[in-house]
Amino acid sequence: MHQEEIYCSLQWDSPTTEGSQKCLSPSKCSGTWCVVTVASCVLCVGLLATSIFLGIKFFQVSSLAMNQQERLIQQNRQLLNLTQWQRNYTLQMKNCQAFQQRCPRSGSNCSPCPHNWIQNGKSCYYFFQIWNMWNGSKENCLKEDASLLQIDSKEEMDFLIRSLRKLKEVGYWVGVYQDELSGSWFWLDGSSPLSDFVPTERLLSDSQICGYLKDQTLFSDNCSSWKYFICEKNALGSCI
Repeated sequence: MHQEEIYCSLQWDSPTTEGSQKCLSPSKCSGTWCVVTVASCVLCVGLLATSIFLGIKFFQVSSLAMNQQERLIQQNRQLLNLTQWQRNYTLQMKNCQAFQQRCPRSGSNCSPCPHNWIQNGKSCYYFFQIWNMWNGSKENCLKEDASLLQIDSKEEMDFLIRSLRKLKEVGYWVGVYQDELSGSWFWLDGSSPLSDFVPTERLLSDSQICGYLKDQTLFSDNCSSWKYFICEKNALGSCI
């Protein structure tokens, strides 16, 4: 009788232990899952913050690079204008010295402008009736120790209009062009034209736009178009 009671007691204690173990396992699993979830959330927030930070830095670097590129383009344009001015000045000095050597001291047979060039004030003009693009016209003027026409006053414009009435009614390239970056107009020496001498814009183009004179007005066209052109150089002061 005593042995049977002991046996029953052992059988009763064993299920209780297994039940306790089964109840503890879900608690352990639930705690581990919470830790993993929190860690994943922290990692995602960190990655999002890093992406935003890198995006802001990339935008700042891109803006700085664009500003530096724009300043570099402006510096290159100013350097080009200065180089061209120095070249024109040197050519004008050589031309002046050559004329002084040919002209007698009395001034007889001495003309301030080359043959067939038209004088107005301190400038000489030649209306080339040769078809050419804007850049080609500019190069041809340089070969004549001159530059494409630059209009600085209403008096000069009136003179050019009177002269053009005697010629064919076609467009003549002048030395004004539109900067592709800023959209502003400039003469070849880097100066800005007066408001009355800004070409009328007729079209939008991906190519560079240049100005030409026709019918008493300045118009704009693609620089690769073919037109006549006008060259201008300084008249020799010693012969005026």
